[in-house]
Amino acid sequence: MQLNPKQEEAKNKIEWPLLIIAWAWSWKTATLSQRVNYMIKEKGIVPPSVMMVTFTNKAASEMRERVAKTLWVETPRSIYSRWNFPLIGTFHSIWIFILKEVLNNFDSEELAIWLKKDFVIYDESDKLSVLKWIIKNELHLNEKEYPARQIAFYISNAKNALISAKAYEAEIDSSIKEVVFKTYLKYEENLRQNNALDFDDILVKTLWLLRIPKILDIYQERYKYLMVDEYQDTNAPQYEIVKLLAAKYRNLAVVWDDSQSIYSWRWADMRNIINFRKDYTDALIIKLEQNYRSTKTIISGANSVIKNNNSWIKKELWTDNNTWDKINYIEAPDDKTEASIIAWIIRDWTEDGWQYADNLLLYRTNAQSRQLEEALMIKNIPYRVIWGQKFYDRKEIKDLLGYLRVIHNSNDAVSMKRIINVPTRKIGAKSIEILDNYKLNFELPYLQIIENIDEVEELRPAARLSIKVFWEIYNTLREQSNKIVVSELISHLVKAVQYEEYITDGLSTDEAQSKKENIEELITVASQYNWMDPRESLAQFLEEVALITDMDTKDEREDYVTLMTIHTSKWLEQTRVFLTWLEDGIFPSFRSVWDVNALEEERRLMYVGMTRAREELYISRAKERFHFWDYVRNPESRFMKEIDTQLIENYAITEKSLGWTSIFSSVSSLWWTSDWFSFWWASTAKKVVKPLANNDVSIFSMWDKVAHPKFWNWIITSLTWELAEIAFSSNGIKKMNIRIAPVRKL
Repeated sequence: MQLNPKQEEAKNKIEWPLLIIAWAWSWKTATLSQRVNYMIKEKGIVPPSVMMVTFTNKAASEMRERVAKTLWVETPRSIYSRWNFPLIGTFHSIWIFILKEVLNNFDSEELAIWLKKDFVIYDESDKLSVLKWIIKNELHLNEKEYPARQIAFYISNAKNALISAKAYEAEIDSSIKEVVFKTYLKYEENLRQNNALDFDDILVKTLWLLRIPKILDIYQERYKYLMVDEYQDTNAPQYEIVKLLAAKYRNLAVVWDDSQSIYSWRWADMRNIINFRKDYTDALIIKLEQNYRSTKTIISGANSVIKNNNSWIKKELWTDNNTWDKINYIEAPDDKTEASIIAWIIRDWTEDGWQYADNLLLYRTNAQSRQLEEALMIKNIPYRVIWGQKFYDRKEIKDLLGYLRVIHNSNDAVSMKRIINVPTRKIGAKSIEILDNYKLNFELPYLQIIENIDEVEELRPAARLSIKVFWEIYNTLREQSNKIVVSELISHLVKAVQYEEYITDGLSTDEAQSKKENIEELITVASQYNWMDPRESLAQFLEEVALITDMDTKDEREDYVTLMTIHTSKWLEQTRVFLTWLEDGIFPSFRSVWDVNALEEERRLMYVGMTRAREELYISRAKERFHFWDYVRNPESRFMKEIDTQLIENYAITEKSLGWTSIFSSVSSLWWTSDWFSFWWASTAKKVVKPLANNDVSIFSMWDKVAHPKFWNWIITSLTWELAEIAFSSNGIKKMNIRIAPVRKL
């Protein structure tokens, strides 16, 4: 592949801090892979001294394949099997690799860390399970008053700010934070007892170890050349880890695109680029501004939106691609019509020979997919919603993974409690509670209690007998794990506990078959690790599963329309893209319209959505939609107003695009003419959709009395620009945009 001059410059700059400003689809991945090729082939740099960090498994896999192809070698199966090859992986996978390597070669006491090499990784559901137990059983609090999910957010926020459990005491300024502090301490103790890490710990513990001089020296000498993709998405621990690794030789290249920084809710810190400029004042800056994917129309539209942000680096995305159709703007009278039109466009397109898979439907939040899904189902259009780890969240998969995790790490209390009564062994909630209390009082691992279950006299004899049966099964499986690879272990496990019979009991034939197919699919995934040593295959499989993201579960071989949030779509591209729900208060969200930083992130999200499209871009809104159990009328998104009007073409709504059948055509052709439709549409629209008000906002103030045709009279209690909170006597507080709401000042 021929690089352009800027890409060539980035490729050749090796031994110096380098900041690559890369806009959407500017061939940054190709540039980085060519850079690795140049380092090894032209500069004679030893491949294992190169580390390349990405944010998704998919990106890491693609990068490994590209580098392997340029080096004319076979792509390594994993970062553990590479030989004479750069270390390429995600932040989490590489840091786990370092953690395991350090723990294998150094004594835990010498490192002053409780973590052992056979640690397990808690996913979000495991984390919430532990927190719920702590809140209820150790702090004796009402979980409804102190939700585990809210506590989890505070703890994760603290870890990403590098605030330890003990140090969190200084953060207490409210009753909720006092509960967080107590929960945080007990949660950390739980992790220690179970030899477990959550996702935040993977970063925090790696940083802890790299702050030990002799450990840092090893990895600084080994990885003298570092590259980090999507640098704008790094958080504080990630930034500090990279800074430590690069401190000695300063051969650090980072790829940055502030226009695609959309993960502040995951603690991505935009200030990291300011810190980078302070830490590397002599860094060379190279801009990759040429887009190789989208049309000029789409690029121009995206530019006209993003230029409204106060970016610290001025740049202009451009392309040599031909200008195609204008950006299509669907302004539907209501949400059902919006969804119906989109479904019709997709159906009509595929009848002309295109694929369903050429269509990508995007929205702001997961809950917004329902109306679109219904419209697709009505027209019998195959689709898939990509919105989470759906396969790995299914009960049968979680159960089997629970068994594997306990086999791998006997201290994993969360998984132990999940599977001890699966399949049903008549070990009820009361028995689990007795085991929990025993564990808490005597500070013993679950496995040690189970092994000596006869000493737990509080249990009924029947429960003790059932736990003995479980103990025998566990011992057998543990022995098998040393002899057979993980895929065979799963098959053996399913038969040993009669799991298929348990999970399919009482189900219809189709449902039972679906469960069996899911189990077979898990075995298929596990078979990718059959080339490893049995125990290694188990450990590696569990690690990879824990790091799987929603994008890694997408099957690109099938022909279906894809629906997802814009956040999820960041690393995708598609021939045709539909951006939906473009109304103020929804996109941008209600919370962001008076927060400058939040609004700029929403605008970057809009930019990301627009630049997913290669050839055609549709943007849609509904004048009225049923949202949060009420009909709302929000003005069109301010982002629509920022797009150059010369780039937009209004989509013409017709009876055909609505999917109506001309049932009158056989009676009288006069009934279904375009003139009749226009008359019918206009008259019906007046009945269904009331015109929006156009109030003078300047006449309204705090504590004004206002009248509303539905909610009667009351008082404005909050007013921020056009957005007001109005307290109605019998209907509570309502949030309204008073410019368009049907209110009048009294």
